[in-house]
Amino acid sequence: MTWQDLVSKFDRSHSPAMPDAPPSLMGAEGSTSPVVTMRESQAMYASETQDMEIEAGPSTSHHLASRLSLSDPRLRTPLPSGPRLEKSLSLPGIESFRNDLQTTANRMLSATNRGRYLDVRALLLVWQDDDDAANVHAATQELADVFAKQYRFVFRIQMIPSNERGFAKDTWRWLSRTLDRFTEEDDRREVLKIVYYAGHTFLDENRDMCLASSRDAQQASIVRWSTLQQPLEQASSDVLVIMDAAFYPCSRILRKQGVMEILGASISEDHAASLGRCTFTRALAEQLRIRAGRAKPLSVTELHAILLSAYPKLVQDRHSEDESMLSFPTPFHMMVSGNSRLPSVFLSPMHQHSAHRSSFSFDAMPQISLNVRLTDENVDIDSWNEWLRLIPETARDVRVDGPFRTPFR
Repeated sequence: MTWQDLVSKFDRSHSPAMPDAPPSLMGAEGSTSPVVTMRESQAMYASETQDMEIEAGPSTSHHLASRLSLSDPRLRTPLPSGPRLEKSLSLPGIESFRNDLQTTANRMLSATNRGRYLDVRALLLVWQDDDDAANVHAATQELADVFAKQYRFVFRIQMIPSNERGFAKDTWRWLSRTLDRFTEEDDRREVLKIVYYAGHTFLDENRDMCLASSRDAQQASIVRWSTLQQPLEQASSDVLVIMDAAFYPCSRILRKQGVMEILGASISEDHAASLGRCTFTRALAEQLRIRAGRAKPLSVTELHAILLSAYPKLVQDRHSEDESMLSFPTPFHMMVSGNSRLPSVFLSPMHQHSAHRSSFSFDAMPQISLNVRLTDENVDIDSWNEWLRLIPETARDVRVDGPFRTPFR
C-alpha cells in the first residue's frame, strides 16, 4: 500500500464529508513524499472544517448538531449565570411557631375568664403578735373581702410566727417555705400572684431591708427580706408585692421573665406617724372597690398615682387641727421586668364568661386581617404569647396562617 492510499483511507474514515485528495498531489509513479502529503491533507481538512462552520446556516445547524458526539464541548450544559440560592425559603421552626401561637390563641379565647390573667391568687401575711394586732387584722380582712367579693381572687391569710426575738431563724424558714410553695403553685404566665404584707420594716447595719413584728427592734422578731424575695423574682407568673409598710428597694432585684411590681405605703417609716397604721390598706381597698364596677382594668401604675394624690387629704383628715402640716408621705412604686415592652400589672374582676361557643358561623361577623413580616431569625414565642395575652376582649376568634413568602404590600 502506498502512502497516498494510506492517507486517502485515513481521511475518509475520520471525515466522511471530506473529498478525496486531488490527483495533482500524487505523482505519476506514487513517489510523493509522505511528509508533504500529510501536511497538505491536514491543512485541507482544517480549511474545509472552518468553511463548514462559517457557511453553516439554519438549515444545516440542526443536521450538524445531530452528528456531534455528546462529549463535544459545544453540547455541554452552560453554567448558571446567577448566584446559587443557599438560603432556605422558610424560617427554621416556623411551622412549630405557628402551631404554638394558634394553641395560645385558642386557650386565651376559650377561657372562662377573658383578660390578661386567667386566675389571680393572693397571699396575705400578718404577724401573729403584732403590736397593733386588732387594727392590722381588721384592715387585712377588709382587703381580703374586696379580693373575694368584688374581684373573685383566690386568697389566704397566714399569720407569721413571732416567738423569737431578734433575727429569727425559725421564722425565716417558715416564711421561706411559705413563699416557695405559693410561688411554685400553678406558676404560669396566665396567673397573677399577689403577696401582701402588713407589719414593720427597717434597714439593718448592712443596708438590707428587714421585716419586723414591732417598731421596737429589741422586742421584735426580725427576718431579712432580700433572701425571701428571690423566689418571687424567679417566678414565671407576674408578681405584685403590696406592703403596708415602708419599702427600701434593693439594688439586686433581677427579673428575667414577666413583671414584678412593688407597691409600698411609703419610702420611710415616718408615714405611720402622719397616716396611722393600716390607712394605706384601707385606702387601697376603697380604690379597688370603686374600680371593680368599671369595664377598664386598673393598672398598678394608675393605682399608685391615685394613692399619691389621695395622701394629702388622708393626712389632713387625720390632723385637721394642725394647719401647719405641709409635708406628706409618698407611696412607693417600682416595676422590674425582663421585657421592657410589658405593661404594668392589671387588676380587674374575674368575670365568669361562658365558654360555650355560639352556633352561628364567625364568617358573618366583621373580620380584620393583620399581616406581620418576620425577620429571618429565630422568633421569640414568649414575646408573641405576651402580645396575645393583651388582645382586646372584643376579639372573638384568631386564626394564624402562614408562612408566606409573597411580597409585603
